[in-house]
Amino acid sequence: MDTKHKIIECPHCGHKMHIDLDYSNGDQDYFEDCTNCCNPIHLNLHINELRHTLELNISSDDEQIY
Repeated sequence: MDTKHKIIECPHCGHKMHIDLDYSNGDQDYFEDCTNCCNPIHLNLHINELRHTLELNISSDDEQIY
């Protein structure tokens, strides 16, 4: 299992929280609840094989697209 420990900030309340990213299954798109305000945090993990990097996008997922 390939994991990486990361500290992220909740887009709702700004609380810093520790998460472990498991990138052994490739690209992932999931939600995790904030430990402080309990609002959902949208996490999008992308493995960039060309640059050998992990790209993590964090959003509150409350943006509306028209």
